[in-house]
Amino acid sequence: MVTSSSWTTSYAKLQTWERRSDGAWIKPFGEMSAPIGRNGFILGTSRKQNSGTTPAGNYRIRKTFGQSSNPGTKMPYRNADSNDYWVYDPRDPKTYNVLQPYQSPYAYWRTAEAERLAAYSTQYKYAAIISYSLPANVHWDPVAREHRTTTPADVPNGGGIFLHVNGSGATAGCVSLVESSMLKVLRWLDPAMQPRMIMGPSSTVTEL
Repeated sequence: MVTSSSWTTSYAKLQTWERRSDGAWIKPFGEMSAPIGRNGFILGTSRKQNSGTTPAGNYRIRKTFGQSSNPGTKMPYRNADSNDYWVYDPRDPKTYNVLQPYQSPYAYWRTAEAERLAAYSTQYKYAAIISYSLPANVHWDPVAREHRTTTPADVPNGGGIFLHVNGSGATAGCVSLVESSMLKVLRWLDPAMQPRMIMGPSSTVTEL
């Protein structure tokens, strides 16, 4: 759970909650500082790309990745390399908000409209993908040599919302933690528990 004191602040806190077999909720770790988008929270249904906002809402976490090897998470983990991109090309919705392993000469998306993960070696040393505005039915296109989808993401809402290692301050929309906290969370996450990220101002999270 990531909460802030208002919609506009970039200062937030992350709390981890785990439901025991008897139904009781416990907090395995203490509260962690978690800087968010430079312009604070906005409802996910209203967010726009490049707005510097973090989408408030209730989202699954299904996959993780990083520039470093798997640190011990049980979640599906991709060891990202120097050719991995996260694409935001509005002219090609079928690849929007999808990880691409490289830019082939046959691909439709443009590198100028994509985030090269290796360019953010600190932030993406370890990361978890927050399922905001993700497309469905992603498959590999052997001709274009890229991942494409038959159910595109909502392009105006943007994408690439991750939980990652923090940099020098607020983010462009992601949630960030210091590396030691990020490692704690990654090693704690368990796909069998169907983990979720609930995010928003503290006064609203019960509604999300």
